[in-house]
Amino acid sequence: MDNQLFAPIQSGKNALRLGGLLCLLGSLSGCASDLNLSDLKKQVETLETEQGKSQKRENQYLNRIETLESQVDEHDFLVGELIKTEEEASVDTRNLLDKLERTSARLREQIDHTRATTQRRDQDLSIRTKALESRIDNLLQQRRSPQSKSTSRIEGKKNDESKQSANTLTSTSKVNGQLKQGPNSQASVFRSAYKVYLNGQYERAAFEFNRFLKQYPSAVLTPQAYYYLGDSHYIRKEYDVATKAFTHVLTQFPHSKYVPGALLKLGLVKKESDDTSTAKELWDRIIQEFPNSSEASVAKDYMAKSQ
Repeated sequence: MDNQLFAPIQSGKNALRLGGLLCLLGSLSGCASDLNLSDLKKQVETLETEQGKSQKRENQYLNRIETLESQVDEHDFLVGELIKTEEEASVDTRNLLDKLERTSARLREQIDHTRATTQRRDQDLSIRTKALESRIDNLLQQRRSPQSKSTSRIEGKKNDESKQSANTLTSTSKVNGQLKQGPNSQASVFRSAYKVYLNGQYERAAFEFNRFLKQYPSAVLTPQAYYYLGDSHYIRKEYDVATKAFTHVLTQFPHSKYVPGALLKLGLVKKESDDTSTAKELWDRIIQEFPNSSEASVAKDYMAKSQ
């Protein structure tokens, strides 16, 4: 391309050189005729004309080269801007994906928290229902007791007073500041421990539930107490103690409604202990034996996540 651009320029230069040689020859020959001089002048004029045209072409080619160089520079600039824009877009896309992942994780945590809170509320309502049933049974027993003993009160005021004091001791509380032993006191002690549990004071909750179990090892609320004792230890990552509490629910109270919950939490304990196979077995047991329970749907989710 460069040779083609500058070929006319080179030819103009060659013509000038030829004209110079002819003039030199004419001057040296001394005997040249006027006709020859006239021809030489015409040739020189022709060469000057061609030289002017060649100069114009050279200027045109130079202008064209400058235009092409300007276009190349502009093209390089646009390519650089495009690459920069693509890199910025890639960075923005990665940032957006990271933000979406964090938002999704936050939403999953909120869903799990809401689900756990709902289960706790359901269990709390169940506990309150059991406590009310125990109070009703206690009131019925207290109403029947005076009727069965009314015939023996005709012997005098002393016998009446002794029987009333005995009934009071057995149905309400012991002396010397000891805790009550009736159903009402049982529910009161349990509610006290459960309130601490709901407030998130799990270390103290474990202590309160242990205190309840020592006083009421086989009461109506005992299975619930073992379950929440295990959960308190599980939240504190005290997995060995939590395993014992959940296992006690399964072995000693196999017909309790807290069995599915104990299986679910025991599976979580095993998973945290890197025993995923046992965790899956426990969750699968919930799905098979308690398919209509709320714990079964949660177990299915855990099974899917552990695949």
